[in-house]
Amino acid sequence: MKNIFYILVLICAFSANAQEWQNSVKSARAAYKRNDFVNALKYYQSAQNKAPQNMDLSDEIAQSAYKAGEYEKAEKIYQQSANSKKSALTKANTFHNMGNSRMQKKDYSGAVESYKEALRNNSADEQTRYNLSEAIRKLKKQNQELKDKKSPQMDPPKNADNEKKNKQQEKNNPTNSQKKQEKNENSSRLPNKSVERLLDQLTKAEAETKRKMGGSKAESSTLTSGKDW
Repeated sequence: MKNIFYILVLICAFSANAQEWQNSVKSARAAYKRNDFVNALKYYQSAQNKAPQNMDLSDEIAQSAYKAGEYEKAEKIYQQSANSKKSALTKANTFHNMGNSRMQKKDYSGAVESYKEALRNNSADEQTRYNLSEAIRKLKKQNQELKDKKSPQMDPPKNADNEKKNKQQEKNNPTNSQKKQEKNENSSRLPNKSVERLLDQLTKAEAETKRKMGGSKAESSTLTSGKDW
């Protein structure tokens, strides 16, 4: 008699648990349909905890997490469930969705690998092939942006640096600048050596001419003062 009682209790408990599980699943699916993805995720997780053995709701949980913007959680669920898939088609779909989650996280390198794995299991999926090309394009752009940030700035030309340095020195020491300017002006006024020699010769010739002319005049005139001026 006691055994029958225990069996009835177990049946009632199982029925109540099954009913609660079914209610959670219904609530999750209803919330998903009305785009209430946050509550859908909550109900699905509750239903999974109460689900009978071998009842897997991971795909629906991951999809709800993705729609709710929890891409990290969605990626982890897809990653955990990928190996448990039996057929190549379901594996391809799981890896495709994993790639989508990684794209949302801007993990373009991981997305490329996920899409490649999806195509290994279903090479005819054109949507996966397109997503793969987008992931590759964004990965190249991301790498280029990182490279540009790390590249050092170009040094200014040395001539420009020297000119800037000289101007600063002249500004700090105007005396040197003035002396330099006077030196340049003086050097531009100095005659060359050939001109100096020519002037010297002309000067000597002029002096000799005056001397001869003075001597001739003294001979033809009478001295009055006694001095030879």
